[in-house]
Amino acid sequence: MNLSILRKQNDFPLLAMKRLENQPLDYQEKHSFILSSNSQGARHLEAGVVLLLYFNGTEFCFQLIKRSQYVAQAGDISCPGGILEKSTDTMLSHILAKTGFIRRIDNTPLCELPHTDKITKELIAIYLMNALRESWEEIGLSPLNVVYLGSLPSYSLTFFERTIFPVVCLIKEPYRQKPSHEVEKILEIPLGRFFDSSSYARLTLTQSSDESDLHHNITFPCMVIPGDQGHEDILWGATFHIVTNFLQIVYGAPMPFSTSSRTILKTIPQHYATGLR
Repeated sequence: MNLSILRKQNDFPLLAMKRLENQPLDYQEKHSFILSSNSQGARHLEAGVVLLLYFNGTEFCFQLIKRSQYVAQAGDISCPGGILEKSTDTMLSHILAKTGFIRRIDNTPLCELPHTDKITKELIAIYLMNALRESWEEIGLSPLNVVYLGSLPSYSLTFFERTIFPVVCLIKEPYRQKPSHEVEKILEIPLGRFFDSSSYARLTLTQSSDESDLHHNITFPCMVIPGDQGHEDILWGATFHIVTNFLQIVYGAPMPFSTSSRTILKTIPQHYATGLR
């Protein structure tokens, strides 16, 4: 794929929609597994997140958030979204189905998505409304200001009993960003940066406890995001996987993060999973 398409406002969303349309989804199987596990005493949570694409006038960017110090996983870069509120998000998804106010970029309503069974369509609508409700609360993005491009396979977290169901949307118009107390800042990362091998590094995680065993540290690929005054943000974990998986599906080839030789050490504080101080 010629990377010049990342600068084509009309062509890239259509390409992304077509590639995602042919991507198998595991939503029905994963949702059923979670329901079964929870009926036996597990506390496995479901979360809808939205990978937002935005055309800045020159090229397409991802619009991501940096989590504030007041929430769990403080400092992490993530997609807007959060834990499913089953009754609320199911009710909102029924409204979505009846009104059709959110559609694909080709004007297809969610209830008529091609190559998708009825239950998966219903689950997509629920997780989409879940993610957009959270986006309104977190950054002030109106659900009326997006078009749906498609969905990505689910992703189960390593450190939590939680499964993420990512949807992909295009922001239609610039909007007044209103970050909540949960959001330190909103980042716009050009898609082209992900095709530059120098953007990547290897992230090694350690615990803040003195009892941490270096032999059990975990290393992940990550992306380094330059910031103000020499500061760098690190994109890693679930959001890194969601973003690079999207690009690999659309681009049809792996991202170049496997060639990186740079290593970054990150210490996980004891309150990382709870946000408590």
